[in-house]
Amino acid sequence: MLRDKIKKYNILATLAFLSSLTLIVMFVSFSVRKSFSFLEEFYGQSVDHLLESYSLPMKTVCKDYSLWDELYNFVLQPNEEFAKTNLSISYHQLFKVDFVAVIRDTELVFFESNDSRIKGLLVEKLNAGELKKSTYFFEWPEWITFPIEIVSYPICKSADLERTNPAGWLVMGNIYDVQDLTNLENLSGTRITFTSIGEKEPRQRIGELTYKKPIKNSKGEIIGYIHSMIEFKTFRHLVNSMIILVLLLTVFVIVFLTLVTSYLSSYLIKPFANIVYAIENNTTDPLEQYTVRDDEIGQLAQAVKHYLIQKEQINVYLKELESKNLSLRKLNEEVRRLLEKDPLTGLLTRFVFNSQIERLYVSSKADRMPLSAIAIDADNFKKINDTYGHQKGDEVLQKIGKIIIENTRMSDFPIRMGGEEILILLPQADIRLFHEIMKTHRIVV
Repeated sequence: MLRDKIKKYNILATLAFLSSLTLIVMFVSFSVRKSFSFLEEFYGQSVDHLLESYSLPMKTVCKDYSLWDELYNFVLQPNEEFAKTNLSISYHQLFKVDFVAVIRDTELVFFESNDSRIKGLLVEKLNAGELKKSTYFFEWPEWITFPIEIVSYPICKSADLERTNPAGWLVMGNIYDVQDLTNLENLSGTRITFTSIGEKEPRQRIGELTYKKPIKNSKGEIIGYIHSMIEFKTFRHLVNSMIILVLLLTVFVIVFLTLVTSYLSSYLIKPFANIVYAIENNTTDPLEQYTVRDDEIGQLAQAVKHYLIQKEQINVYLKELESKNLSLRKLNEEVRRLLEKDPLTGLLTRFVFNSQIERLYVSSKADRMPLSAIAIDADNFKKINDTYGHQKGDEVLQKIGKIIIENTRMSDFPIRMGGEEILILLPQADIRLFHEIMKTHRIVV
């Protein structure tokens, strides 16, 4: 009778324990799924930043060249010498450019590429109307394995910053190939594939972080996807550990119901309480005394210890991802610094002029504050280069830049527009203050 009652109590206790463990497993599963979703979102953002950085050199050179007065004149009056010097593929390969084209309406003024089929694609699909829809897009003809990345900007005079009167369009592109895929995979440490619309997508394996980025053509239509995948081994190990834990639990329940009452009371209930405590408090200290036991309790203690260690490894991995994100932000800041500051003279670059002039003009009009500018051009600079060499010419430019920086206000914008041409924007400076600044700092215009 007593044996039956104790057996009944043990069954009830077992059911209560199983219920508690089920809740814990459900909570852990929910936490793991949530953490995995967060990691997948962060991973997608990292891949996006990487793809943007990979295309940035081509976008930058295309945008800058399209506001070049000499290119504007070339569209109106093409000449072979200018094209050979400034538009050749060999000159732009450093920026991951595989083809260069200049388009006026539907006419192809200039084209150069290692793949002659690209010319037919440009003539067939791209014209001024199509190029107005997007400055960055992809095309994926049937005769090529990977998509073609294309950047286009209207060709305008340097003063036409709003690009209202284009003479034509400058088109640059990168024909993705195995080398590009290899470079992206080496940079990201992930597996990257391309799939077109209707093509079978790569299979996602358990515990694998994936990101799917659509690629669109000039009409905004999705023509394919970039798939990025990386194996998350910790998650797979965690799933295996949970499966092992469930299997061990099943074995344990079967054994538990066959043991005598005294054995269950003295040898199992207390260890279970300590294991639950270890799980709830994320500590392996209470488990050490049971991991040496050669029974189900020992196996369960080892599995729980392994689970807690894996959970700690997940936290370490999250911190590593955060550190990598910080490094990526620093890299982006360094790239922007290189774009904004001329390395030779220390002056600001044309990039700053292009990004700030509209803001300064609008602010000046809105606040009714004057905006002045000083244009500086070193006389006989070409003669200095021809007589003393370009190294001396660079030293002269460095001294000019130093003088200008030392003799302008913190609010001014000293910009090297190109060669020896320098423009100083003076916010909140009318004609009177303009002359005072020149007189005070002895700037000769």
